[in-house]
Amino acid sequence: MYKIIKPLTGLLLIGSAIWAYTTCDVTGLFSLDGITALVNSLGALGPLAFIGLCIAGVFLHMPEFVLIAVGGVLFGGVKGCIYGWIGALAGSTSTFLCVRYFMRDTVQKSLDGKFKRLDALDSRLAEQGFQTVLMLRLVLFMAPPLNWLIALTRIKFPHYFAASALGIIPGVAVTCYSANTIARAKSLVDVFTLEFALPFFLLVTLVLGSTLATRRLLGSRQET
Repeated sequence: MYKIIKPLTGLLLIGSAIWAYTTCDVTGLFSLDGITALVNSLGALGPLAFIGLCIAGVFLHMPEFVLIAVGGVLFGGVKGCIYGWIGALAGSTSTFLCVRYFMRDTVQKSLDGKFKRLDALDSRLAEQGFQTVLMLRLVLFMAPPLNWLIALTRIKFPHYFAASALGIIPGVAVTCYSANTIARAKSLVDVFTLEFALPFFLLVTLVLGSTLATRRLLGSRQET
């Protein structure tokens, strides 16, 4: 009975998230106006509310970079980066733990040996979990399917947590800095300045470098 209850509970959680996203007006709550109104109405508790929305956004598969950008506009580049990082990490960790505890055993048994690429990814994450997740985070940032997929593998939780905590920092920082710069721009001309172009240059360099490093990592794994 216990083996049945775990996957059923997982399906219930997923179904609840889908129901909330499709039936409730979450788009208004997660908009710039909605988040601004909520944060301002709570005063000193506004940052906690924003972190809570970031966590909920991960569960509801909302575009996390949009929420983090809103944080950069509301709280500034530094505070927005800190709050966004906490919310994104807490959200990804929560979904990871939920999927791993309730769904992993059932899904692994149903897919065992059927998909060679998934088996290869599972083996790679079991052996080099930290390096692989770090590269994936640097390239894909907070892609919602990534949280669910990695949770189904044999990666160790400390490796996942540490790699995610480090891997999302560049994406969060660049998103908050860029959003805050745009919000402070007085005209379109101000956007095309070194202050605004620098984070985008760093982001492109980061993505290209991470992509090359990921391909090298995967290629070395295939050779072995």
